Amino acid sequence: MWTVPKSQPRREITVYECDTCGERSLGEQRCEECHTFMRRVGIGGHCPSCEESITISELIGTDLIVEP
Repeated sequence: MWTVPKSQPRREITVYECDTCGERSLGEQRCEECHTFMRRVGIGGHCPSCEESITISELIGTDLIVEP
């Protein structure tokens, strides 16, 4: 289990997903396709092989705790 310190800004490392079209984005809260706000999926980045936005939890198969 990993913990992200609360003093670090998280928006740039947060993956968001649109509930309408399923589009994912890293650090952007508004869907470019639907022009609606997306929901937070988790802390992550771009997949090294396909460049898609992916969460750390999906990559390593374990939960990530983000301190409030």
